[in-house]
Formats: sequence, C-alpha cells, structure tokens
Amino acid sequence: MSSKSKYLLISVAVSLIVISLPFLLSCTGQITGESPELDEPQVTSSDNLVIVAVGDVMLSRTVGERIRITGDPKAPFLKTAEILEEADITFCNLESPFYDEEPPIEGKMIFGADPETIEGLKYAGFDVVSLANNHFGDQGVAGMNFTLSHLNKNEIEFIGAGESEVKAREPRIIERNGVKFAFLGYNDTQSAVRKGYAATSKKPGVAVLTKENLTQDIKRAKRRAHVVIVSIHWGVEYEQSPTERQKMFAHLAIDSGASVVLGHHPHVVQPVEEYKDGYVFYSLGNFVFDQMWSEETRNGLIAKIFFEGGQIKKVETIKVTIYEFHQPRPEDWE
Repeated sequence: MSSKSKYLLISVAVSLIVISLPFLLSCTGQITGESPELDEPQVTSSDNLVIVAVGDVMLSRTVGERIRITGDPKAPFLKTAEILEEADITFCNLESPFYDEEPPIEGKMIFGADPETIEGLKYAGFDVVSLANNHFGDQGVAGMNFTLSHLNKNEIEFIGAGESEVKAREPRIIERNGVKFAFLGYNDTQSAVRKGYAATSKKPGVAVLTKENLTQDIKRAKRRAHVVIVSIHWGVEYEQSPTERQKMFAHLAIDSGASVVLGHHPHVVQPVEEYKDGYVFYSLGNFVFDQMWSEETRNGLIAKIFFEGGQIKKVETIKVTIYEFHQPRPEDWE
C-alpha cells in the first residue's frame, strides 16, 4: 500500500472517530443512567419562586353534590383561588379519580368525580397533583386509565400513578425561571395495596413506598432537577401526631436529597418539621372535603415554600377551615 493510501485511510478513521464521539458519549450516559451535570440556576433578588401545596382534595360524594347544586365546578375554590393562583407551582393530593361512565360508582368510601369537576382544579391553578393514594383505583382499571388521560388532556401534571410501575415512579419535572423542580409521589396505605391499586409491569396503579424505591427515585431525580419534592400518602387517619414510620421515611427522603416532603391521608393537620436543609409537612390536613363532623377534619393548611434558586429561603403556612361541606376559607384556628 502506498504512503498516500495509508495517509488517506488514517484521515478517514480519525474523522469517523471525531464524528462518532458525541454519539458514543450520549449512549454511555443513557446506559449508565447519568445525565449531564445541571447548570446552577442564575438568580437575582426578583427571581424568588413560591410553591404552594395543599392537602386532600376530594371532588366526589357531598362535595360533588354541592358542585352539581351550584352548577359551578369552581365553587370549592372561590375563597382560596387567589392564594393558589399566585404561586409559581401549585400542588394537591387528588383523592377522587375521574370517570366518564354515568354516573361514577360511588359509596361511603368509594370516590368518583364527574369529569367536569376538573374545571375547578384548572380555575384554582393546580399544576401538579398526586394520585398515589388509597382511592385512585375506586373506579377500577378503566377509571385509573381515564383519570390519567383526563389530566393529560387538561394539561395538569400528575405523580405517584401511571400505566405501569415504571411510569408511576417517574418524576415530573417542572421548570420555572431556570430552576427545575422534580415531583415524586408514593402511597404508604395498606388498604390501597389490599385493594389491588398498586401499579405493576402490566397494569396501572400507584407507586408504593419502600426504602429502595424512595432512595433510588430521588437519586435519579436529582440528576435531572435542582430541587426534589416528595409527596407521601401515609400515617394514621385522624391522628394529629406522625408515626415513627412517617418520621423515618421523611428523614430518609431528606437525607437522600429531597428538599421538601408533603404528607397527606390523616385528614387532620400534623406538625411541620425543619430537618437539616429540608422541610417536612407531615400532614396538611383536608383542603376540599366533606368531613364536617369535627373541627380537626374541617381544618387544613396551605403551605407556601419560598425558593431562591434551588435553595429554600423560608416557609409559611396559611390556616383554612372548610364550610358547607366543600369550601375552604382562610381562617385562623388553634
């Protein structure tokens, strides 16, 4: 082979390596699960972000009746929409699945919301909801699938549930002013597991809380976002103090890289804890619900979490009380 031919072959080989290098590096990242390092958000004093979170929202049963009587899906949120709308991201635990069959299957402890009630969520400005609770499967597999598609169609993000376990555990990434927030959701109630509401590789359902799921998912989410927020359906109903299990998982979430833990299911308010560099809202209580039989179940909290870049600057809470079986109003209580 002539020197000229050898030179030509070497040149072609080098060119191919140079062209292929970005692709090979990209593939390596996909195989290992690594993502490019996140750029630090560039913030100024005017770039502060506010996340607002509330507890249990149930648009079925007596709440649904009140909406039908008033003819206004916005009715539950009329006294709080201004607070919710002004946030950069607004969150709730959606306790009632939607269903397009007429009428939805309902009972004392079986929830099913009219599809039109989603207009209230949109009016109030909810950006993301958790579906990881013990009522997501109340309308069966068809109801689960319809709820997922109905939220997608109306451009409301959801966490903690999906068409499969992999989908249910995926974080939802929401970006505001260059800051990426990852939301994760889990169910820790045994009733949901007993009823077969847990997602599997072959059917839709909720993400189940385990130490392995929590730590792995937070680690993956941290590669894609500056802030990780975890929502957990846990604890004992009507108990005003968190269990040791709640505390263990809350601290594990923060230790694993989460900044905020949002709790719900007890239907009463539980303490707020500052733990290391994060905050735990053990239970935000009811927000839109029809449990009028005690002051504790009528009371709830609106959490306001202020961020400067990817760091929590401060947190505030606003107390609310539910009136007329469906409508929370800002009101101080002890």
